[in-house]
This record gives sequence, structure tokens and C-alpha cells, in this order.
Amino acid sequence: MNRKLNLILCAAVASIVVLTACKKEDPIPEPNDEAGITMAFKTTGGSETEYIITQEDIMSGEISAAGTGIEQTGWRFYYPVGNTLFASGYSEDNQCAAYARDENGDIVQKGQFIFDNALEMFGASDDEQTLLAMEIPRAGFANRKLHFVDVNTGFVKKIVSTRIFESQSDSLIAWPTALEVRGDKLFVPFHMLDAKGWFTTPRADTAYVAVYPYPGVDSVEKIIKDPRTGNIGVNGATTGMIEADNGDLYTFSCGAEMAGFAPAANTPSGILRIKNGETEFDPNYFFNIEAATGGKLFWFDYVGDNKAIGRLLTSDDGGAWAAFGRDVFNQKLVILDLANQTVTDVANVPLHAKRYSSPVLVEDGKVYVSIETANEAHVYQVDIASASATKGAKIMGKTIKGFYRL
Repeated sequence: MNRKLNLILCAAVASIVVLTACKKEDPIPEPNDEAGITMAFKTTGGSETEYIITQEDIMSGEISAAGTGIEQTGWRFYYPVGNTLFASGYSEDNQCAAYARDENGDIVQKGQFIFDNALEMFGASDDEQTLLAMEIPRAGFANRKLHFVDVNTGFVKKIVSTRIFESQSDSLIAWPTALEVRGDKLFVPFHMLDAKGWFTTPRADTAYVAVYPYPGVDSVEKIIKDPRTGNIGVNGATTGMIEADNGDLYTFSCGAEMAGFAPAANTPSGILRIKNGETEFDPNYFFNIEAATGGKLFWFDYVGDNKAIGRLLTSDDGGAWAAFGRDVFNQKLVILDLANQTVTDVANVPLHAKRYSSPVLVEDGKVYVSIETANEAHVYQVDIASASATKGAKIMGKTIKGFYRL
């Protein structure tokens, strides 16, 4: 079946589902701890095949995909919404599939859709009934296509095309680094990239966020900017902007050459805030990460109580894009107190390398992370309150890209 026909059929099925669905969705069931934790697992070797696997005990023994799991095609993005996990193709296929537990407790595929260019940024509606996925062409002045996907079916409900930002005179386009819905607004932070697809960052010294109405997303209401820090987020991560319990939004900026900035930003790595109900950066808040730590923030995600877990690049001397590889092990795990602007090293975690982290699973004040050193990879359970970690099961592969309760 050709791709156009396939897309038409998927859209038709999605339309039927939308028209016949109840007006009020059933509540999301509580997670079942006895069902185990589901993981996005990457093997080692030439192909580095990825699997979706589930295991009850991830704090002892080994974790392996041998003889188990759902095999994936090529490198994938993973994004959880409620009790559904979306796995989206990157280079080897153009499909995004939704996975969830069936009545027997097994992880099964419940829907999928196709796209033209890779979906490289993801978010979700406040009610966790809609996945937001943005298709981003890598060169030229092309539309960024925002897909609205029904979480319960895995089918596309609608696609909206937008340009976010572009300057043809300067040959610049926007590369989004988060899709964050808060109330009736969609916030889209972005890098200012060259339009030729070289991934150079000629205007890396300023933070930019596009503000849209939601759910209409008809056009950009405004673009806000802040010169105190650089472009927000890093390539491939979906949490360049996070929302705290009180509705405040926080962004992180890295700016390191190792993190893909070319040239690197001259402004310091830092965290900005957009207060609840506001659509401008808070002029009275700037968490200067570089001044506080001497490092640059490469990733963070929200863990509750105005805190985030993050990874710092302790140095920026590994060369272009080195933070995405496995030759430089200089990343430090930290807990960030966003309100009090403090950084605490997570005890018992070695310096490591890490390219990609799916949004974190927070349970009972703890977070699971995958830590890869030069010689091995292990699960670590991080206690948020004490900023300490316990070493868990050995990963018999390259990495675990995410942990989920489905």
C-alpha cells in the first residue's frame, strides 16, 4: 500500500473514532506496580536494535531483551502520555505506534500512523488525552506540522501547519525544543538554526519562545525572548520547558559546543521562568547554572515540589556534538531546586555519558535513570529528597531510553 493511501485510511479511521467517542473519557486507571516497569531498551552491537520490554525487578540482577519484548525498527523517540507509550521512527521508518496494556496485562500495539518527515518534538494536552507531535523538515523554509493524536486510539485527529519563525533574508528557521500546553496557550521554545540544514546556530545567545493559542494553534500570538541566556533546550530532548506544580514554566539553556551549538553561546547556561498566568519571561528570575556550578545544563525534567533532575556537562572541551556520543564521560547527575536556585549533586552516581532521555517516571519520591560509563551500564534509583542514588540492575545493552508504568 502506498503511503498516501495509507495516510488517507488512517485519517478515515481516526475520524470515525472521534465521531463515535464519548464526550467524557474514562479516567486513567491507577498504575499497577505488580505489572512491572516497561522500558525502551537499546542493545549493543552493529544494529543496536531497540525493544519495548517489561520487568518486575529492575534493582537487582540483569536487564536484557533476549527472548522478550517488542522489537522496534531503527532509532526511535519514546514519549509517554497517561498509560500509553508512543514510539516514533526517526531514520529507518516513518511510523509512530501507540502501546498500552490489554485486559490480560500484556503490552500491545493499539494504533499507529505515518508521517512524511521525522516527528522530532513531542508534548501532551493537560488532560493527557492528546499527544502533540511535530514534524520538522531539516532544511528549507517548510511548514512544521503539528499532529494532534488521540491517546486512546493512536490515530491522528488533525494536523496543523505552522512556520513558528523564519527569516529568509537571514536564512534562519526555528527548531522547536518543547511543546508545553498550559491552559489556553501552547509554548514552543526553539533554537535559531540556519535554513540550509547544517545545524549551525548563528543566534545562540538569546532564549526564544513562541506563544500560540490552544487548542486552535492557528498562528503565533507572539515570540518572547531573553538575552540573559541562550537558545532553549538541546537537540533530541523533549523537556526544554517544564511545568511546576503551581503552573510556573521553567526553561533550560545549555549553549555548549558539545551539545550541538555551532558556534557555542556566549551567554551562560541558565534557567528562566514564565510565571503562571503570564506569557513573558519573569524579569526577576534567572537561575545562572554556569555561575552556580561551573558546568552547563544538558538536560532536565520535572520531579515535583519545585525540583528538577538534571545532567550537567562538567566541561565543554570534547568537541562538536560530543555529548551525544560515547567517547566523553563528563555528565553529572544533579537535583535542581527551582524555587531556591540551588544545585545538589546526586550522591553515588559516577560521571557518565547520555544522549537521550525520555520524560522521567516519578514514583514515591524516586526516579529511575540509566547511567552509562565507559565499561558498563546500570539502572540507578534516585531518591529526590536526599539527592542520593542506589545502583540497580546491570543493563545488558547500550542504554535504557525511558522507564514507564503502562
